[in-house]
Amino acid sequence: MNLILSALTLFILNADIPAKVSFLVGTATIDREGTKYAAVLNASLHVNDIVTTGDDSECEIQFSNYALVCLQPNSSIRIERKEETPQGIFHRIFASMGEVVSKVTKMNKGDEYELKTDAAQAFIRGTTFKTSIEEDGTSSFSVFEGNIAVKSLLEGAKEILLDQHFKSKIKKGDLEPLVDKLSDLEITAFANTFKDFLDRGKVMDELRGKLEEEKKKKEEELKKKKDDAIDKTKDKLKGLFK
Repeated sequence: MNLILSALTLFILNADIPAKVSFLVGTATIDREGTKYAAVLNASLHVNDIVTTGDDSECEIQFSNYALVCLQPNSSIRIERKEETPQGIFHRIFASMGEVVSKVTKMNKGDEYELKTDAAQAFIRGTTFKTSIEEDGTSSFSVFEGNIAVKSLLEGAKEILLDQHFKSKIKKGDLEPLVDKLSDLEITAFANTFKDFLDRGKVMDELRGKLEEEKKKKEEELKKKKDDAIDKTKDKLKGLFK
């Protein structure tokens, strides 16, 4: 576990690498500035890289903000943006076709994760959801844990909060999505189909928790050392003026 934690820490702290291939079955390609490469396990992914899966293939991507994204067969995403600021880390991906499942752990204040399609965009703080994109750009979002805010790309569109066990469908050019409740059959089918993926997501949650605990502990230790140093300086100054 310590080795896994160390590797994850190094990956998260590398600002130049937004993501990496963390699981792969079958074939997938990485399109980088017009040149295509065969995806391999642990391959680094950068901003503007396009990842596309083949028939009967599955590719899982781990992002540096603890998010996991699973591309189903004949699916494609582009890493549009990664930005790190003092306020937090911002990731945005664009899903152009197929089916994409996202498991975004609860992020730190200021962190953001956004998924866009040709029809809409979803804003996430910490949730598990599936995005399906049809050939005409029609996009469906199904939430299995937490909630997301869905918004049409049209100017003047309002965000629609999609709660757990609800789904929405929006066509390209529509102002608002149609919202409906997920059936028990859909919820059970998702849990069974993506069990391994969800289990890996739980591991990520646990690792993130450990990292946050270690970070907080180090910050407290540094603060204590700083306070001790200030106290010692004050004692010396008092001694000089006795």
